[in-house]
Amino acid sequence: MGEISSDLGIFDNTSGREFEIFMIRLFEKLGYSATVTNRSKDYGCDVMLQRGDSRIAVQSKRSESELNFTSVQRALNSLTKYNAQLAIVVTNNKFIFSAKQLAKIKNVTLIDRKKLLDLIELANLPSNSKKDLIEFSDNIHKTLLKQGIDKQSFKFLGLDVPKVDHSLLTKDAYGRPYPLNNKKEKLIDIFKEIRGDDEVSIQKDTLLDLMETYPLMFGTRSESEIFLFNMVKEFMIFKPKSDFYNLV
Repeated sequence: MGEISSDLGIFDNTSGREFEIFMIRLFEKLGYSATVTNRSKDYGCDVMLQRGDSRIAVQSKRSESELNFTSVQRALNSLTKYNAQLAIVVTNNKFIFSAKQLAKIKNVTLIDRKKLLDLIELANLPSNSKKDLIEFSDNIHKTLLKQGIDKQSFKFLGLDVPKVDHSLLTKDAYGRPYPLNNKKEKLIDIFKEIRGDDEVSIQKDTLLDLMETYPLMFGTRSESEIFLFNMVKEFMIFKPKSDFYNLV
């Protein structure tokens, strides 16, 4: 079986069925036998995975918007129906806060766009490497729990409010442009400034308007558009739908 492509952009404008076929190929490369479930009844599970005694219920959702808690609820329904030990929801997009909270409580694994790229990397490892999907899922859940603990700790210490630098002095002491990593960090800060703790997508013009307040860093509006295009290519951000951006 050949290497799995990490170009998720091809699925942003395709059908859910094509995304499902891609996921089946991915899980089979991880060593699981994959079976498509009965499409006439929606139990929140599109694909059943089996390897040895392990049964995993998977809901694959190609979506132009972030997924909410209902996707997690549907995945939970499939655990009993299909006698599975683990439920996974995987998407080409992201999950909003309510979905993450329910998944954390109910131990459902959420694989968003960024984690999907990690999973593709895992699947493409040489055949003699360890490719354990259950361990991968456990690590995702531990990370989600840790993020919750860290967020509460920061809030207790009064460090949960991001410090936003509105200065236009975006060159160093010698007048040199900041390196690319600094521009990436500033772009993340801009996302946080616009949406706060939410993970919603941001309209392109809104993003460009704020980037224009840092002309020494991002240049002209057209140069800012080129920068956003390059960040999509580097998988730092993605376009869930036309003229909208979100962090990977």
